[in-house]
Amino acid sequence: MDCTLCGLPTLTPPLESDGHAFCCFGCQEVYRNFGADVLFNEPTSLSSTDAALLPSGNYNEAFLRIEGMHCSSCEYLIERMAVKVNGIVSAASSYATSTAKIVYDPDIIQEDDLSNALKISGYKTRLSSEGMPEYDNRMDLLRLVVGLTFGGLVMMLYVAFFYPTHLGVIEKSDFDVIGWLAYSAAPWSIFGLTTVLIIYVAAPIFRGAWIGLRARMLNMDNLLAISILAAYGYSVSQLVEGSLDLYFDVAAAIILVVTIGRYVERGAKAEATQELMKIMQSWAPKARIRWGGDYRLQPIEELEPGEHVIIWEGEAIPVNGTIVAGSAAIDESLMTGEPFPVAREPGQEVLGGSCVVEGSLEIKVGPTVESQMDNLARILWNVQSSNAGAQGLADKVARVFVPLVMVLAVIVSGLTLAFGGDPRDALLAGLATLIVSCPCTFGLAIPLTTAVGVSAALRQGIIITSADAFEKAPKIDTIAIDKTGTLSTGDMSVVEVFGDDAITKHAAAVERLSPHPIAKAIARLDTSLQADELEIHPGKGAMAQVENHHVAVGSKALFATLGWDIPSTLAAQTATIAPGEGVVSYVGWDGITHGAIVTRDQSRPEWMQVVDRLRKNCRVVLLSGAEHPSGYEDHFDDVFAGVPPEGKAAVIRQLRQQGTVVMIGDGSNDAPALAAANLGIAFGAPTTLAAEAADVIIPGERLERIFDAFDLLDTMRCRIRQNLGWALMYNAVAIPLAITGLLNPLFAALAMSASSLMVVFNSSRKIKGPPSCAIN
Repeated sequence: MDCTLCGLPTLTPPLESDGHAFCCFGCQEVYRNFGADVLFNEPTSLSSTDAALLPSGNYNEAFLRIEGMHCSSCEYLIERMAVKVNGIVSAASSYATSTAKIVYDPDIIQEDDLSNALKISGYKTRLSSEGMPEYDNRMDLLRLVVGLTFGGLVMMLYVAFFYPTHLGVIEKSDFDVIGWLAYSAAPWSIFGLTTVLIIYVAAPIFRGAWIGLRARMLNMDNLLAISILAAYGYSVSQLVEGSLDLYFDVAAAIILVVTIGRYVERGAKAEATQELMKIMQSWAPKARIRWGGDYRLQPIEELEPGEHVIIWEGEAIPVNGTIVAGSAAIDESLMTGEPFPVAREPGQEVLGGSCVVEGSLEIKVGPTVESQMDNLARILWNVQSSNAGAQGLADKVARVFVPLVMVLAVIVSGLTLAFGGDPRDALLAGLATLIVSCPCTFGLAIPLTTAVGVSAALRQGIIITSADAFEKAPKIDTIAIDKTGTLSTGDMSVVEVFGDDAITKHAAAVERLSPHPIAKAIARLDTSLQADELEIHPGKGAMAQVENHHVAVGSKALFATLGWDIPSTLAAQTATIAPGEGVVSYVGWDGITHGAIVTRDQSRPEWMQVVDRLRKNCRVVLLSGAEHPSGYEDHFDDVFAGVPPEGKAAVIRQLRQQGTVVMIGDGSNDAPALAAANLGIAFGAPTTLAAEAADVIIPGERLERIFDAFDLLDTMRCRIRQNLGWALMYNAVAIPLAITGLLNPLFAALAMSASSLMVVFNSSRKIKGPPSCAIN
């Protein structure tokens, strides 16, 4: 019995609904919702590209886990079907991670309804936050065992009765004494065994080919299906006519090697993406809040600043906040790189996405509802599903390759017949061309390596945020390093105040509105006054209204710009602060400079060794927004001081004219420079802007870990080049051999599978120390 929707054979007993039989749950749901002809109609909703142009804030995002994705064609199907659902604006899916990202309108459809709505695409879906059972590979394993058993029997019968005569080891007449066994029982047994292989073991191949045809997007399964059916059909016709010119072994070999290869490939992908899955499952889209003496779960997007959220033991912290009650041991490894749980108590801040290992907490949501895990999950999903750079080129090659190979196979068969070859030779040449011309090596070369690299980086506490980070900066000419927060800890503290209490009160009120590290230190001095109408002067300071006074806090350059004179007495006092011993922030209001506050941060203990090591390989320059010397200058090749944020980006662009540039920074004011560099590295506790602008995030306090990042990027870059080189070499050698008839379809199937497994093996190798071409 065939499936009503897709036409494939059904299970025994079949899935039935309203008098129709279906091969799988997906076909049943698609037919129930849309009927047989609507599946691949063009979607009328907004495309992903259009959705990207929509104003932010009106739509929400959700991540879903998907069961039943067979190949990259499933991505296309899911995306096209999802946008048919009213309320879903756009959808993007990743075969590598079995995940989909849905952008939806909460006024039309609720997040809890997305899973049921997406069943129309023929897959089982579940919100990532609901967890997902461990991947059950028992059916795949059963299919593999059946394939090995029946395929092995086919090959044994060929070895016993066919290959000896093909190779000239014995004469065909030598089998006359066992004629019935050799000429009837063995061929028909091979026919039966191969038929089982085609119906059961090769079902995923034919399903993928059918999806490709219905979606009008040819894929590798189409090539395989044509090859299998051509070899099988030719052999059946020869068997019926009484001929023993049979090629069941070709069909069996194709099915067997592809099944083995895909089983190994799925295992490699699962291992490569396990860290990303951990992050997706840790991302909590709901928060538990107090409600009338009880608790209720509320979507994160509905939380308000200042609300209290309850987190119990074993749960993920949904948003950033401050502990108001309880204490706990918290696993922050994904956020900060800290390998061990840390103790947190009332008054301390916690990061959304970290996990409560022991204890329970009540936290107060900060001034903005923000989750580090939300940002991290989105960044990492985009990395794994992106097709930028060489991956985009490889995808285009793979898409063009399939129809091109089909045309080439037809031409080869036609030319073989035209030049006097018999139909047997023409069939074999065409089959070999179809089988050997595998775009899988192109399709796997980069995404699997990227998945392995991202996973390895996460295990080291390094976050790759750009899909083409592995392709960037193969040879580094210049490294630009931001001072505050990178070479120093960025934790400023007040060491001296020139002036009375009014100075600290007015300055603290203004600086409480500013995110700058110096401002945070000054803001801790006093909380008695409030400020508004903040005006930031990048690289110089800030101004605001405090109790009807126009207050300015900042550098000498800010006061010069304002035209506010600095009294000679105050200037003499601040002159005692030696360069590198502190930062002087002048404080004044209503045109008069009243005093100054001196702050200082601590240098990282390892900064000097890190900079000296970097200088052995490339030019290293210092970027700083401060105008005064800081004590770091003697260890750099060039120093750019007093540079505002927009100026840092201009410096990077200028440096890029002289070669490849890497920028290392941490704050929001570094974001333009990080984006302008060939490779941007956000270090420490980077702000959201810096993290989004960077290609790599290195959380934590150990500056020397940038060498781990360089080593990792270089290793994965080398593997990508090796994979692409192997793919090009394989096709350059194998296709001409197949076209000229020098490659048998059986060996073509083995070569095709071996090439894919070679890429899988090379991509999945463990990373062992820095390669020779890394910065060391």
